[in-house]
Amino acid sequence: MAVIALVGLPGAPGVTSTALALLRAWPLDPGRRMVLAECDPDGGAVLSGALEGRVPADRGLRNLTESSRTQELVDAFWLQLIALENDERRSERNRLLLPGLTAMSQAASLGPVWGQLADLFTGIDNAAGHDVLVDLGRSGAFGPSGVLALRADAVLMVMRGTVRSVHAARSRIRQLRALLDGESGRGSGSLGIILIKEGPYGPREIETELEGLGIGTPVVATLPYRPEEAAVLSDGASEGRGFMNGKLMTAAQGATTPIRQRVASRKARLASPLHQRLMRGGPGAR
Repeated sequence: MAVIALVGLPGAPGVTSTALALLRAWPLDPGRRMVLAECDPDGGAVLSGALEGRVPADRGLRNLTESSRTQELVDAFWLQLIALENDERRSERNRLLLPGLTAMSQAASLGPVWGQLADLFTGIDNAAGHDVLVDLGRSGAFGPSGVLALRADAVLMVMRGTVRSVHAARSRIRQLRALLDGESGRGSGSLGIILIKEGPYGPREIETELEGLGIGTPVVATLPYRPEEAAVLSDGASEGRGFMNGKLMTAAQGATTPIRQRVASRKARLASPLHQRLMRGGPGAR
């Protein structure tokens, strides 16, 4: 199973909607759970957006600052989750949300908690086989919360095929690669792109552009630009009976396969004896 961090670009919204689409589309074996953790230091968006304020803002990331001082963080964490269910899944409680901060000022008190959360997410993955999506928004991959990206199995940047988005992606990818290739990172091989197909640039053009700049990054999955369908995820618009079979959610379901394959392949490579020797600098390191 996997810990997957989603990051965005300045002026290019879509990370949280993409995260929610993947949460609802992700295939789950019996007994497995998928958790979406809103860890954007600028604040969460699901309670006021997709859930339209229907759920009280009494649980979430901000409560973990106090809870982690008085009890085991893992116990506190599960108490802060809410189940996201639709009419077809009333009996299921396996797609869960950790609501994000309600104000930017709350991020300052989370200094030591970010690292604890990174350990917790890895533990959930390894011990229970659950999957975790971490929504880091536009800035959460950097600063204190950046540890969540450093320890993720995959870091996927959500971008669009517009000129503005491609221009912003150049510098952001350089920053992310430097971060992930640093001493505390797991390598920039974890970095990939989820492309929202708006604008003149397609997957091949974007990959060619980045390769030419020496920052080659694969487009792992694509999603269609469907504003009306995305409004269900961003603003709680009525989804109707055909929403899950619409173009956006059908593409999201298809996107889960290459993402899962990429994570599995990378985990296998990192666990290989050769990689372990390389990391230790022992025989065969060259």
